[in-house]
Amino acid sequence: MVDECLGCDVLDGKIEVPGRVIYEDEWWRVDHSTSPVLLAGFVIIKPRRHVEQIGELTVEEAAAFGPLLTRTTRAVQEVLAAEKVYVCSFGEAVRHLHYYIVPRLPEMPATGPELILQMFRERTWATTDEAAVAVADRVRAALG
Repeated sequence: MVDECLGCDVLDGKIEVPGRVIYEDEWWRVDHSTSPVLLAGFVIIKPRRHVEQIGELTVEEAAAFGPLLTRTTRAVQEVLAAEKVYVCSFGEAVRHLHYYIVPRLPEMPATGPELILQMFRERTWATTDEAAVAVADRVRAALG
């Protein structure tokens, strides 16, 4: 783990996220985004070790990622009846490699990157930790 890394701090339990760990295996963890919650169902997939770029993944981490991404996006889509589930990774503010799993619900505009900006800047769909916990619980159950 690395000092002053939000991803590592979440993995180490220094920062608690709503709903705690949704899924974890030897290489990856899925949990809800941190508070304040920008959107219930906005989950994050991150490697359990500090990695800053996808090219740094081991063969085993890379092999496990694809199936986990598919299962997670499917679970989020089913639980929230999302019309689309966006997957993106930027890794500038938080250098720990992580993937945003962002559901686009029926009441949200189909604007792709603009929707992500609106979610972060305007906090249009911000919600409570309790609502995030409820969704995290349902996604956990869907992931089995």
